[in-house]
Amino acid sequence: MKNIIIVLGVVLFASCNSGNKGTDSSEAEIPVAQLVMDTVNIGGMHCDMCVSSIEKGVGEVEGVEFVKANLNDSVAIVKFDGSKTGLHEIEAAIEKRGYRIKTN
Repeated sequence: MKNIIIVLGVVLFASCNSGNKGTDSSEAEIPVAQLVMDTVNIGGMHCDMCVSSIEKGVGEVEGVEFVKANLNDSVAIVKFDGSKTGLHEIEAAIEKRGYRIKTN
């Protein structure tokens, strides 16, 4: 009976460690955020509801960490993770809400 218990113990111990074969935590790739801050010039903003709509739409884009639209300047300042999204997706979210992107 002791031999069976010892064998079971060895088998359980070996099986617990088998899931770690070939994985070294120092070799695991950790995604690195590429934080980017950019300003988008927007046409067609008329009121505070426009500001709210733009902030909501841009805020829903994956990777966007911060967005603040300014009615007086007709711009949105956006901070986003460049490894998850880009300026093109952010501008598309603004245009989807009925506004246009102004180029300098």
